Amino acid sequence: MPLLELKGIIKFFGKLAALENIDLQVNKGEILGIVGPNGSGKTTLINLISGYYRPTRGTIYFDGRKISGLRPDQIARLGIVRTFQSNVLFEGASVIESMMISSRLQYKTNEWQAFWETKAYKDEHEKIVGNALNTLRFVNIFNETFRPAAALPHGFQRMLGIGVALAANPSVLLIDEPTTGMNHEEAMGVVENIREINKQGVTVVLIEHNMRVLLNIATRVIVLNFGNKIADGDPHEMMSKPEVVEAYLGTETL
Repeated sequence: MPLLELKGIIKFFGKLAALENIDLQVNKGEILGIVGPNGSGKTTLINLISGYYRPTRGTIYFDGRKISGLRPDQIARLGIVRTFQSNVLFEGASVIESMMISSRLQYKTNEWQAFWETKAYKDEHEKIVGNALNTLRFVNIFNETFRPAAALPHGFQRMLGIGVALAANPSVLLIDEPTTGMNHEEAMGVVENIREINKQGVTVVLIEHNMRVLLNIATRVIVLNFGNKIADGDPHEMMSKPEVVEAYLGTETL
């Protein structure tokens, strides 16, 4: 059984069909790349999976459970967490504060236990702070722990976005264009981080325009065009299909 499954997904905005009859299965442990020209429906697909949009028709299942119609926070608690195309930061928060806000999903103790600072709360809090610091080490921004998040360079902000998502302890991580605005060296650093995230058991669904990045990391690729899925399979095979080249790769330099 696939970990994540979309059946007959259709999404209209008014009379405009952003996605048309999308069937998709995501298997546990893979890195699935989503590509397509601007306006093809890539981010809309991520928004539907993560609960920011509801499908006009069709159903989304996670680990056999229907999740279409749930709120984003409910879906995140189940284990599907996303990053955003732009740098979305908690206004005024430091790097570690941003991590702790995201880590709130991990707390099992309640507000009263936190208020009275019970041993159970203190033990849990200590563990979660430790995990947050380890995540900052993992995404290579530990030295920025107490710096205001908004003051970080662009590349560090992108990595903080991934770190914040990881702090929610996902089993599926949805990443929207993580290497935007990065040079080649920075982008390859992100590739290595995503590989390590995947090795730790996190299934990754990735939107990425940088084809070198995608071919370096994805185990499977789907291609969208005008809201339709036009290809699905091995990354290198998909990139050589005439319909894919016509829709997308003809305007890219590989």
